[in-house]
Amino acid sequence: MTVVGIDLGTTNSAIAYLKDGKPAIIENVNGHRTTPSVFQINQNGEIVIGQEAKDTYATLTDQTVMEVKRLMGTDKKVTVAGKEYRPEEISAYILKYLKSAAEDKLGKPVTEAVVTVPAYFSDSQRKATQKAGEIAGLKVERIINEPTAAALAFGIENMDKDQHILVYDLGGGTFDVSVVEMFEGVIEVKASAGNNHLGGMDFDNAIVDWVAEKFEQENGYSIFINAEESEQLSRTAKLKDVAEKAKKILSSQMSTRIQIPFLGIHNNAPIGVDYEITRADFEKIIKEKAQSTLVEVDKALADAKLSQNDIQEILLVGGSTRIPLIQELVEKKFNRTLRKDVNPDEAIALGASVQGAIKSGEIEAKDGLMVIDVCPYTLGTEIVKDVGGQVVPGYFDPIIPRNSTIPISETKRYYTAYDNQDVVVVNVYQGEDQYVKNNIFLSDDIVLENIPKRQARMEAIDVTFTYDINGMLQVEAKVLSTGLVKKEAIQSQAGVMSDVETAASVERVNEEWDQSALYQEVKNVMYRAEKMLDEVDPANKVKIEQLLQQLKTALTNDDTAGVKRYEEELTDLLIELV
Repeated sequence: MTVVGIDLGTTNSAIAYLKDGKPAIIENVNGHRTTPSVFQINQNGEIVIGQEAKDTYATLTDQTVMEVKRLMGTDKKVTVAGKEYRPEEISAYILKYLKSAAEDKLGKPVTEAVVTVPAYFSDSQRKATQKAGEIAGLKVERIINEPTAAALAFGIENMDKDQHILVYDLGGGTFDVSVVEMFEGVIEVKASAGNNHLGGMDFDNAIVDWVAEKFEQENGYSIFINAEESEQLSRTAKLKDVAEKAKKILSSQMSTRIQIPFLGIHNNAPIGVDYEITRADFEKIIKEKAQSTLVEVDKALADAKLSQNDIQEILLVGGSTRIPLIQELVEKKFNRTLRKDVNPDEAIALGASVQGAIKSGEIEAKDGLMVIDVCPYTLGTEIVKDVGGQVVPGYFDPIIPRNSTIPISETKRYYTAYDNQDVVVVNVYQGEDQYVKNNIFLSDDIVLENIPKRQARMEAIDVTFTYDINGMLQVEAKVLSTGLVKKEAIQSQAGVMSDVETAASVERVNEEWDQSALYQEVKNVMYRAEKMLDEVDPANKVKIEQLLQQLKTALTNDDTAGVKRYEEELTDLLIELV
């Protein structure tokens, strides 16, 4: 069974598999190697994924969702064409689109995947990603950090090298840096750091702000004047589109023009923009954001107990590393020429497919490739402290320190804080601050009741945190005097769908295939196939069900080639069985 690798990105996504012992990108139905992470319900009520959805975003803003990855792990919902969706559902449609492309390429069902996430993704964001895979009909065999995946893609081609490498991953919406040691085919992550809210889209927004400010200075009124909410979204979308194009052009040219002839009407005159932006202008407006990445680089190096001189290779990953200023900052910091032979858009998906091949056994243990990763943030619990004779809550006590090698299990002993205390709630947090209010709350699922009532500090509770290779956390608490144990996988935090919600989403996503315009062309053969399910032997029933599901997936994705292919295969099978 092929286990594919998927880079589920903020702005673009990609899928890969192992072909003849080497990772290879699978092109989408349009022949492109990456797919914009954009979801749309068009004017005909059809679901559209990818470039077509992105191209029509400015005119269909309330029917289109971009950059949904930044909402993963939150309880926010998005409204598309009057329907509410969870971020996991939108991500699931993108995953289904990639899954369909892989099935077309491989000629068989794809049910298992390794999916990448930013190294600094929280527990809830990782679980949300896993849920998205489940909704899309994928068993997510592993969640792997994006810089680790990039190191794997590099490592499979450099098995004989012993060295320290730094992976600098600046994508569309997130930034990660990992310090990795390679030795005898082992890829060991020594430390990771990052920022989940820094990427190319922030550079686009900076250009939009620059244009809006310039316009207001010249005209004395806002570029969004007289714009209702929907019109404001449309103007912003048009500005972001030209900003992104300008950003890309400025990676190879010294200047370009930002031109939108018509944005709206003010005082019976059209509003438009036409400004020259130079590379120097662009670098000035993003310099502070770009330099902030070096703070994370220093943090990762310090945690790895290495200096800049200890790094032998630097891998630039993510489309935003094409920006000359980014390359100059990194080159200057490390005083060396950067590698240019790694495709920044594809490395993460390729590496994920290597991990998939390790999982499936296509790459065997004897081949020597092995990954050792870390927990990139500190995990701990809330405790109270005696301050001037008063018991004060709200302090954070680390249990698993950041950049601990995973999997890991750590236990700490705590004591009751009050006389006759018979209940203890284990609040779980992620972060680096001494106060829990400044960290990320994960869960309060663990509640120990019926603790013997005794004097303060006379009852002991052991709290164990276990963090697995997928970055999932499990917490156990045990009252030593009674043996009472409470153990929970942290799942109920805000932003993580329950199993019931997930099941409903699976049904919902799988039901929308009949909204495709292509459905009318194949509904008769589907009807005949469903009628025959009760008339054939078990083996042929499985074949029909499999082809029906593949056809529905192709319909959901408006995959014309896939629909044609599976309709023909289904028709041939039905003729054979008559």
